[in-house]
Amino acid sequence: MARFYEQHDDVANARTIYRKATEVPYKNVDELANVWCGWGEMEMRLEDYEQALQVMQQAVAEPAMNASRRRAQAAAQGKSEDKHVDNAGFEGATASDKLYKNVKVWSLYLDLEESLGSVESCRAAYDRVMDLKVITAQMAINYAAFLEEHNFFEDSFRVYEQSVALFVFPQVKKIWMLYLDKFLERYGGTKMERLRDLFEQAVAKVPAEDAAEFYLKYAKVEELHGLARHAMAVYDRATRAVPSAAQADMYRLYVKKAEQFFGVTKTRAIYERALQDLGDEDSKAMCLEFSEMERKLGEVDRARAVLQFGAQFADPRRDPAYWQRWRSFEEAHGNEDTFRDMLRVQRSVETAFAHVNYTAMDMIRAQATPAPAAGANAAGAPSMGMVSATASKVPVAMLNGMDALERSAEQEAWQRTSAAGGEKRKFAADDDEGAEEEEPPRKGVRDSDEIDI
Repeated sequence: MARFYEQHDDVANARTIYRKATEVPYKNVDELANVWCGWGEMEMRLEDYEQALQVMQQAVAEPAMNASRRRAQAAAQGKSEDKHVDNAGFEGATASDKLYKNVKVWSLYLDLEESLGSVESCRAAYDRVMDLKVITAQMAINYAAFLEEHNFFEDSFRVYEQSVALFVFPQVKKIWMLYLDKFLERYGGTKMERLRDLFEQAVAKVPAEDAAEFYLKYAKVEELHGLARHAMAVYDRATRAVPSAAQADMYRLYVKKAEQFFGVTKTRAIYERALQDLGDEDSKAMCLEFSEMERKLGEVDRARAVLQFGAQFADPRRDPAYWQRWRSFEEAHGNEDTFRDMLRVQRSVETAFAHVNYTAMDMIRAQATPAPAAGANAAGAPSMGMVSATASKVPVAMLNGMDALERSAEQEAWQRTSAAGGEKRKFAADDDEGAEEEEPPRKGVRDSDEIDI
């Protein structure tokens, strides 16, 4: 209705409608906030900005009844009055009692204060919203930017300090980033101890998914304005703080920086710890990089040992590239004995992975085999109905695969048995023929070649 009067240039009746609407006992505070914001926006559309500012000041003002209730409640409990206590949550509170803590109303009011009010009034408004703990992360950023525009740099940093204490991740991430950037822009490397304290506070509660961004910024600052060993310590901590998916990349960056500042030989300890912390796939790739570094240094035995260590993660049937790298290495730097050792290790690893696969198949077969139940017969064998019911629950593909394996195993066993039986029959026939040909010695017959002594 107020919009209808506004469209017909009847501003007085539109303001009357809004004033009466603010006195309605709404059940939801957001409905009352929409009325107040609509009134203020109407005044801005009419370009009566002073009136809009006054309207929003009335909206964010704490009702006098709330203050009296607070004092009465404090007196009844024998406590001193606390002006920052939550007065909007008492029993019987209406929407009007809660309006002064509405974020939407405060957002519009702060925008008007920045545009129309003085510096002192705007600061007072922002301080008030921080005391009430209604401030949002974006409000805090706006407040700090407002102070910076008016050359209140330390006050701006104070706002950042208060804001990071009020919010948690992920809301506080943007505040921390702006705080660190602004401080570094303002002071550079002249206040490194204070800057280190800020970084330590930031990384103390940072979650794993955001840790890389903070640690890299921290290490970069140490490289530019601090000490190289401090930067290496930050990279070392970063390898433990980031998620496992990003751990390998962080180790590679750590290796690169260590090589840049301290030389290639200092990277060995980093590689060794990376092989302990990373998963199988990342460790396999890291072993190739480690062995290549040792090969460039002329440490052939070290490079071969690294390749042998990483072989336990590389299945020759699924990862032939790893074994091809090792084969090329032995062809270039090894001999017949080392090449034979490489082949022996390859066969051992292939056997180990095959055993793992067979074990998995045995587990699948054990899960598919039904256990004896109450429907089994006296001998413990399940009835045909139970077998059919159990077989219907097993996937057809799994049954077909197991049947094929069983048939193959039975065929191989039959072939071995047949071959063994044939050999046995052959050996028996040969023995019989030998027995028929051999004649027992006859008594009384003297050999003509025998010499009588």
